Amino acid sequence: MLELFIEYIFQIGYVGFFIYMILVGTFIPMPTQLILLPAGYLASQGRLDITTLTIVTSLGITIGATINYFLANYISNKIINQNKIIKVQKFFNKYGKISVALAPLTFGMGQYISIPAGMAKMDLRWFLPIIFLSNSLWNFSMVMLGYMYGEDASSKTLYLIGGATLIIVLTLSTLVYKELKSY
Repeated sequence: MLELFIEYIFQIGYVGFFIYMILVGTFIPMPTQLILLPAGYLASQGRLDITTLTIVTSLGITIGATINYFLANYISNKIINQNKIIKVQKFFNKYGKISVALAPLTFGMGQYISIPAGMAKMDLRWFLPIIFLSNSLWNFSMVMLGYMYGEDASSKTLYLIGGATLIIVLTLSTLVYKELKSY
């Protein structure tokens, strides 16, 4: 089923990439590599444009993240204890910008950072450009891996993503631990 969906994405082109990335930007766990690596390979053959791919996919994921942001903001006010929201707000006042910048560069974490950002009511004039730029960097990197390694990109990507994720997770874990320790 997923294969048919991915095939359809490629058939409708940039609009398909945009729609897929909106879904990825929400809490639907769909890896960006499924379309970005093959898209990079197609760009190496001149069938797609790298700049357009990066912009379209980054806009899509930013829209998905914004949907999560507003849903989290709305739902958290209804069902989450106010003390927990205050803790999230304190954390985001201190580490929100760096968290939003690093999360999209971490395998499997990018689409979820908008939830605490929405709970904390992070200022959208910071959230939107940071999430867009960080996702642009990730998307461009994935497209370039597909461009450089073609059909072999998936195996190379695992090593690169694994190393980068480990570094970012350790950094974020240290920040979270220090912050929670202060409470």
